[in-house]
Amino acid sequence: MADEQLNESAEPEEDEPMQKEPEDPLALRDKRIAELTNDLKRLQAEFENYKKRVERTGDERFKAANQKLIADLLPILDSFDKALENTKNPGDIEGLRRGLQGLHKQFLQTLQREGLKEIRTDGRFDPFLHEAMLREERDDVEDGKILEVYQKGYVLSQKTLRPARVKVAHQKAAAETPEEAEAQNHDTPDDDRLKDEDQE
Repeated sequence: MADEQLNESAEPEEDEPMQKEPEDPLALRDKRIAELTNDLKRLQAEFENYKKRVERTGDERFKAANQKLIADLLPILDSFDKALENTKNPGDIEGLRRGLQGLHKQFLQTLQREGLKEIRTDGRFDPFLHEAMLREERDDVEDGKILEVYQKGYVLSQKTLRPARVKVAHQKAAAETPEEAEAQNHDTPDDDRLKDEDQE
């Protein structure tokens, strides 16, 4: 029995937990800061890579769109080449005119396929679509009517690329009432003072 007691006291007790030294709170804080700093650096690097990838994709799309537009314009270039060859016969003015009309039509159709639309100029002035180059006082048409087009305007996908440059009608002001005329002709106090100074 004494031997059993000795053996029991010699064996470490498994029920007692191992005593850990308490960790320093400053060390824990520094460790957490280091972890968060590493996470932040990783996120920044991932975001930079994402931005570069988006830029590359945007550049590729832009180049592809340009390639498509240029490919659409090549037949027009071919038509210009044919027209230049046909100008060797100087007596065929009518043929040259028809050729230029055909080129104009072909070019306009290519641009319209890309979404280009001409701004209408057969109505009233719209400051979002038209640029008034001149105003002409007219009594025979309504105020704001477009009288003449100096340069056509165009929109692309609902956005004005270039406003139409136009001349706009402006109706003359209604005749002044006698009270309005007298109010404009009435001397202000400053005018009286100036007249008095002139008399001295």
